[in-house]
Amino acid sequence: MKKLLIETYGCQMNVADSEVVAAIMGVAGYEVCQTADEADAVFLNTCSVRDNAEQKIISRLEFYNSLKRKGRRLIVGVLGCMAERVKEELIEHHGVDLVAGPDSYLRLPDLIAQVEVGQKVIDVELSTTETYRDIVPQRICGPHIGGFVSIMRGCNNFCHYCIVPYTRGRERSRDVESILREVRDLRDRGFKEVTLLGQNVNSYKAPLNPPVRVDSETETEEKIQRSGGRTAYKTASPDIYKLLEVLAKKNRQYPTEAEKAMWELLKGNNLGVSFRRQHIIGDYIVDFVCLQKDLIIEIDGGYHAQKEQKIYDEERTASLRRMGFDVIRFSNEEVIADTKQVLKKIQTALQHSPITGGDGGGQVTFPQLLRLVARAVPEMRVRFTTSHPKDMSDETLRVIAEEPNVCRHIHLPVQSGSNDVLKRMNRKYTREWYLDRVAAIRRIVPDCGLSTDIFAGYCGETEEDHQMSLSLMRECQYDSAFMFKYSERPGTYASKHLKDDVPEEVKIRRLNELIALQNELSAESNRRCIGKEYDVLLEGVSKRSRDQLFGRTEQNKVVIVDRAGHHIGETIRVRITDSSSATLKGETSPQPSPKERERA
Repeated sequence: MKKLLIETYGCQMNVADSEVVAAIMGVAGYEVCQTADEADAVFLNTCSVRDNAEQKIISRLEFYNSLKRKGRRLIVGVLGCMAERVKEELIEHHGVDLVAGPDSYLRLPDLIAQVEVGQKVIDVELSTTETYRDIVPQRICGPHIGGFVSIMRGCNNFCHYCIVPYTRGRERSRDVESILREVRDLRDRGFKEVTLLGQNVNSYKAPLNPPVRVDSETETEEKIQRSGGRTAYKTASPDIYKLLEVLAKKNRQYPTEAEKAMWELLKGNNLGVSFRRQHIIGDYIVDFVCLQKDLIIEIDGGYHAQKEQKIYDEERTASLRRMGFDVIRFSNEEVIADTKQVLKKIQTALQHSPITGGDGGGQVTFPQLLRLVARAVPEMRVRFTTSHPKDMSDETLRVIAEEPNVCRHIHLPVQSGSNDVLKRMNRKYTREWYLDRVAAIRRIVPDCGLSTDIFAGYCGETEEDHQMSLSLMRECQYDSAFMFKYSERPGTYASKHLKDDVPEEVKIRRLNELIALQNELSAESNRRCIGKEYDVLLEGVSKRSRDQLFGRTEQNKVVIVDRAGHHIGETIRVRITDSSSATLKGETSPQPSPKERERA
């Protein structure tokens, strides 16, 4: 096979896109390699958010052109946001053979075939529908610890300083099944963490399709998924399904006392949804199910306390959850003796159910998707980025608080602490709104890590505006922040309508003040961790010593520990002993690790 080197620059979205490109190029007969020396083609997946990002690409293109001038046969392609923004100039002035925008990757095999016969090609057409839902990415970026899954593409916010809506197109969300399929693929490949990606994940919204039962004799699960079916409840065979129907009918005729009580409870309390009893789901007969909310209620008799039955119940529950259902269980005694408490649990489950509108007319929102993903892969950590403050809901925060494998960390870009500047940026929220969202985070998820983006020197920013940014940073007490000075991007609203009037030396001075303050805040935040214990997912070898490993807490804090027989990909319990503004140091705790706690 021919060899392809993919160099990835910029955000995590580009990392995810590079893995999509690698999978697509496999169809064209290209195998991903790691060095330019062995490559027949090089793709640079680019970023246009700031000028220095583009200058890095120009420098790399000059390097590859120098190889071609020396007689090296090499195809050079530019993908991503810079391809979309600069277009023909890359071919005319920088020796590029192929230019493809973020929505053109499915056409890459055709494009590179044209280049192979001597043509220069460009395809930067934006799409309102492309999400690459049918592509299973080839995991080429970094160790197989954490993986990225794009849940949506594009952006509708049009912040005045930002080029993204013009290079990635309008916002569109992937369907739920394709996301869950990709997340499960990561799990099956041994990944320990998944990060859901989008320019604004909180605005995710995908149509909900009705559930479908698939008969293995007639249709395949894959066919249903391709046609848009949300969940496939697949039986082993038509004969087994007929047997299950007979058993279910018998169960309905001869219910237990607890089943009778539950049925009366479900029918008589105006829950706003309908339940079915003794209903077939896959190879199981479930006691009660609400298909509108994908909620199953099971009643356990005395024999469920036996060890073998407990193991079966756990496997059955896990299987039903993989199909997308929430499952709650009650004992006979609970149902008969404490109906008020049982009803309260059911009402809570219905309120927090990850999917609504089972008749096919509803939509899946981000908090519902987040809960679905968390329950589909309970053994994995789940993160997400990026959130827009105007769309950060209490419902999302409750999912973070309630689902044990959703990491307690939120990246909430503020950009400025001044209402005047936020208005000129077209951010669509105020300082007061933002602080209210931070207060909600602290209230609902009290041990949540918080980070942000903020930059200095935007058009018209005064010294008073800058001081407002500093005061907001102090009030929010960020654990970390990405800080920049404003860099005007051609093609944005700001470049056409607002004057870049803050002198460069003032931008640099204000940026340095932001950085100095955040270093203080980070150091104080990390000091507060000393003496506490955290679960740490080990991600790699420390840069300072091969005898040490580094990992992250769920709050996204980096922790250094002695290797001491531990390995990358392991989650260990760590007590923090020291800190700096950038990292924590710790020692293995005598407390059990998550897996050991699970076994106990």
